[in-house]
Amino acid sequence: MDMREYDAPGFDAPGWDNASGGMASSGSALICIRDQRIELATMLVLQELDVSVDIAGDLETAVGWMQQARYDVVVCGGGTAAPSLALRLRYAAPRARIVLLADRDSPPDELAELGVEVIRPPLDVNALMAGLRPAA
Repeated sequence: MDMREYDAPGFDAPGWDNASGGMASSGSALICIRDQRIELATMLVLQELDVSVDIAGDLETAVGWMQQARYDVVVCGGGTAAPSLALRLRYAAPRARIVLLADRDSPPDELAELGVEVIRPPLDVNALMAGLRPAA
C-alpha cells in the first residue's frame, strides 16, 4: 500500500475496527521507534500485555494514524525526547498514554508537565515491561 493512501479522507488506521470501538480486550497501541530491535521488543512486550499493536514507519504516519484512531498507548523512541515531540504527540492523542523511549539527556520535568512518561536506557525487555505495564 502506498503511504499516501493513509492520508485519504475516511481512512482508518490499519486493523482498527470502528464497529467494536477497539482492537483488543486490553487496548491498542501505536509504536514508532527507529531501532528495529527495540521496536520488536516493544511490540512483543505490548502483545504479552494483551494489547494490539500497530507499527508506524515514521513520525508523520504515526501522527496521521493518531488523529484518525483511538490508541490507548503510544510509544515513540529513537533519540532525545524533546518537549516539542511530546507536545505534538499529546496534541494528536490527548487521551492516550504516551511513552517516549529517550536518551539520558531528555528534560524530565518538561515532559512530565505534558503527561508524557519516559523510559531511559538501558532499554532491555525488563525495562520495557516495567515501563509499559499498566499502573495497578
